[in-house]
Amino acid sequence: MAGTVERMTAYIKARIDRGTLEPGNKLPPTRALMHQFDLSDNAVYRGIALLKAEGYVTSQQGKGVFVADRRALIAGTERVQGITRPGEEIHHKHSIRTEAPAWVAEHLGDGECVNRARTVRRGEAITEASQSWVHLDVVAVVPELDEPRPCNPTWQAVYQERSGNAVRVVHKAFRARIATPEDREALELEPEPAEPAAVAVVRNVYVTGDRVIGVGEAVYPPDGDITVP
Repeated sequence: MAGTVERMTAYIKARIDRGTLEPGNKLPPTRALMHQFDLSDNAVYRGIALLKAEGYVTSQQGKGVFVADRRALIAGTERVQGITRPGEEIHHKHSIRTEAPAWVAEHLGDGECVNRARTVRRGEAITEASQSWVHLDVVAVVPELDEPRPCNPTWQAVYQERSGNAVRVVHKAFRARIATPEDREALELEPEPAEPAAVAVVRNVYVTGDRVIGVGEAVYPPDGDITVP
């Protein structure tokens, strides 16, 4: 019976987490992984792409795949405060009123909300493409949410300052997925390569008191240097 990508990635991640595979160690070649886990070459490529997106491994052209030196993600409270890394620039893309997608409505509730999109750029490369879905109650306090321009530094920080209500991140979900056409467009990636590429996805839920006021999703490109600790 054929193996699964999930089994291969779980095995490799467990070895890295336990320290039996250390940063800089080289992973077995594709053919060896195919034999060990009874997978096709495409399935192994897909598994490696997912491991890259989660920050477990990195590839070096012509040399192979190596265990990565994982770094902490700037997220949660720091992103609420508008903190970026040196050399990063935030570019606002749009602010529109829309119906909440199903996964957002599970947290925010059904109905209309404000969808805001932005990118974080370092030089010519986009290092993050993110969206927020914000409850209309917040717009009463931060009316510029309806305007096609950024809030300085973030809508969460502005709402917190004006309302006096602390905004915190109560839930952060991390996963990897094979890049969708929408992901590739947002990150300005080249057309789909022969080998599948994965992106890292972080979802946050923003709360004040006991109320959810916003939901966010950030997408990070393949081979990015941002991982969840």
